[in-house]
Amino acid sequence: MKSGATRIAKGTAGFAGAVLVWELLRRLSSVDARDFPSALDIANVAAASLAQQATLDAIGATLQAWAMGVGLAILIGIPLGIWLGRSRAAEHATRPIVEFIRPIPSVALIPLAVIWFGLGVGMKIFIIAFACTWPILFNAKAGVEGVDPRFIETGRAYGLSRLSVLLRIVLPAALPSMATGVRIAAAIGLALGITAEMIAGRSGLGFLLESSRIAGRATEVFATVLVAGCLGALLNSSLLALEKRVLLWSPDHRPAS
Repeated sequence: MKSGATRIAKGTAGFAGAVLVWELLRRLSSVDARDFPSALDIANVAAASLAQQATLDAIGATLQAWAMGVGLAILIGIPLGIWLGRSRAAEHATRPIVEFIRPIPSVALIPLAVIWFGLGVGMKIFIIAFACTWPILFNAKAGVEGVDPRFIETGRAYGLSRLSVLLRIVLPAALPSMATGVRIAAAIGLALGITAEMIAGRSGLGFLLESSRIAGRATEVFATVLVAGCLGALLNSSLLALEKRVLLWSPDHRPAS
């Protein structure tokens, strides 16, 4: 309880410090005060916007594309990561292709996604899935490669088949790394989804953000950014809590004795 209270106190102090820095920058800046609103004004507008159906619809549209894009990335990245982690030949054969495609900025693919999928949710899913596949794939690959060979040899000595070794030894040992990859990808996917909505979307938080910018409503712009940040923090906390509840054998989440 004491350590939990300490973390809360430190987090509160950090938040207060960030607000103080913001207000100092606001007062020292030469930017028009209307374009550099106070933290209180931003918080009030953000809170009020959450009571509006338009904002709730925007959050729902963003979360829909995010969930489908991240889900697709999991379906692609985890099997590929396991395959590459278990097969040296496959890793060598696919390395040139992977190293060519991986550095391509996801944002650069938005025009192509618009051509292929239009301005609907399909475009956002494609961009999110492309960006999220890589951290999931490489964390899954690293998790599989990091399994202690002695565990695998012990399983084989007990007569386990290759499939049983994979399901009963490799996957449980690699799941914490895979979960980390999914959590990293979730944050990336939310950022890319909002970016895609800003550039070529018709709905979502990014579209709402861009609409406020075009109208010159700076406080609403900051308020939408605040809502997006809180949404990202909530998603990350939820995934981390799920990890702690499910992956009890992971050293990172093992209950303290």
